[in-house]
Amino acid sequence: MMDDMAIQARLRRLAAEDAVGQLRRRSGLMATLGSEEGALKLDWVEGVARLLADPEKLAEMEAEARAIRDRGIRHIIWAGMGGSVLTVRVLRALGFCGGDGYAGAERPVTIYPLDSTDPAALNEIVRVLAAEKGLPLPVVGAAPSPTYLKSLLGDVMMVGVAMGMTSEEPITHLTWFTELLERAGLPPSEHLLVMTLPSSYLDDFAREHHAPSRPLQLDGGNGTGGRMSAPTTRVFLLPAALSLTGASDDAGQLRAMLQSAWDEYDLDLAATRPAEHPWVRLAATLSAASSDGACRMLVNMPDGWQSFVAWLEQLMEESLGKGGKGIVVFGDQSLNPSAPSYTQAGMLRVRVMDDAGPGAGAARAAEQSTFMFSQPSLARSEPRDRLAALAASFLGWQLTMALYGYLERIPFAGQPAVENYKSRARDLREQSDPLRVVAQWRPTSREGVLTLLAPDRMDATARDEAQPARLFAHALREAVAAGSLRYLDVTVNGEAPASLVAMLGERTRALGNARCGVPTKLRTAPASYHSTEQSEMDGPPYLVSLRLVARDTESCLLGTYTPAFLHAQAVSTWQAMIEAGRSCFLLVIDDSLDAAAAPLADFFADAERALAGT
Repeated sequence: MMDDMAIQARLRRLAAEDAVGQLRRRSGLMATLGSEEGALKLDWVEGVARLLADPEKLAEMEAEARAIRDRGIRHIIWAGMGGSVLTVRVLRALGFCGGDGYAGAERPVTIYPLDSTDPAALNEIVRVLAAEKGLPLPVVGAAPSPTYLKSLLGDVMMVGVAMGMTSEEPITHLTWFTELLERAGLPPSEHLLVMTLPSSYLDDFAREHHAPSRPLQLDGGNGTGGRMSAPTTRVFLLPAALSLTGASDDAGQLRAMLQSAWDEYDLDLAATRPAEHPWVRLAATLSAASSDGACRMLVNMPDGWQSFVAWLEQLMEESLGKGGKGIVVFGDQSLNPSAPSYTQAGMLRVRVMDDAGPGAGAARAAEQSTFMFSQPSLARSEPRDRLAALAASFLGWQLTMALYGYLERIPFAGQPAVENYKSRARDLREQSDPLRVVAQWRPTSREGVLTLLAPDRMDATARDEAQPARLFAHALREAVAAGSLRYLDVTVNGEAPASLVAMLGERTRALGNARCGVPTKLRTAPASYHSTEQSEMDGPPYLVSLRLVARDTESCLLGTYTPAFLHAQAVSTWQAMIEAGRSCFLLVIDDSLDAAAAPLADFFADAERALAGT
């Protein structure tokens, strides 16, 4: 049962200290927590209100979307990381941006999220484009003709987005695409668009290549962090405008949608009567459920809204994962209460209800220890209403995040821990083989195509383990015995086939949920390094992390794009985790991910047996 007295105490504190008022005024402790290197990053708080007060900017946004369509663009490759691209992934999953279930009257502008440095991710987009146009696939190593490239890319644009100063992945994608445009004889000014912060790495690239550039905030400001990019920046507004104007010629659709979202969000209620505001109550409940400022949140979303959890992970973990504190987000999972590491301490289940299905009242009665969050707007089906419900969700969860940070004294602007691995990755990219560390590292365990690199502080008993699976199981046993295992992370560097992802998910849950009684994460990198790595490196420390990377990757079908950045990121994040004192392992596959299903299945099965002592 949740501690209602603790929740009420936190609600009284938020009211007495006028925490929401501080947030709106950008003053007091909220201003301190919401600043990065002395610069306020709180433009998102009243961003919608400013847009509603200036309808011309929203009209210009709709005109910008129509102009893209009018010049013949039908496909957009959206290159970004973290908050620059996760919103687009959610929109696609909800049926916008050319995703399944699009309801527009004419062919939509299809957006392809690109947040990977694996050549396989580029190849998948090329395959889809070629199939759309009835073109043969290019042959690896053969230079396609300008005519072929013009047919393939004539209605394609790449949007490069970076809401951080040092993101380099979009630059590699833009470089690849620009070279193809030049070979096709297509003008970059009509097929490129950059959205970023002044003086960022991506801004420098745009100036050097004369690429058209737009400010992320419609007012030209730069006080919105990437995690708060929706719904007040072009990261949300441009895809939304493309969808709305593609479905109808009516003017003012963006404004009507945002007004509906702002009304549902009701920030005035949060400021005047915080105890009555659902997202304020959620923040107080999460804080009450936390242990030393750390909370594991297991989220259950209504049918069709599961993709929202990945956005929520990024918001909470990049913002709050600092100094051993924060909220670690998981999709809803069944944990074995008899397992040795199971505990309800520092854990809260949150069930978001759209009140559309039968038996909602019975579900509430049966789940008294779960925070039941009612959001009827999620059941709406009309596209503009669904966009409004999504925008209100973005706003509400951002408020919850900021208030949790306030209650637990966590700076929620900036993500300093990740700069360590970014600088390491820059150096490793220049080397001929970023994975050469495998031959130099100790302790190392090899079996077949698998080589496991373990933290160098593991004891002598662990170093004697001959098999990678047994070495990994030893670390899990140590964490269980020390009471320091609260979740298990498995991260795949690169684009894995769906069948391998499904197998890894099943094996990870068997090891974590069933055997240990803890929640699990199955992440895809490098995307996850921009959405949850801050927390893994500097947030709640009670995790064991296993990262997988394959030496062999697909060759790029078009142009030049190597896996050097992918491999550099895999090594640099692992090194940075170890330096931070985290229990982190790197499993190197001397083959491709496609070919590794059987040895990986054996690895997890052997680890589970070793953990069980059989």
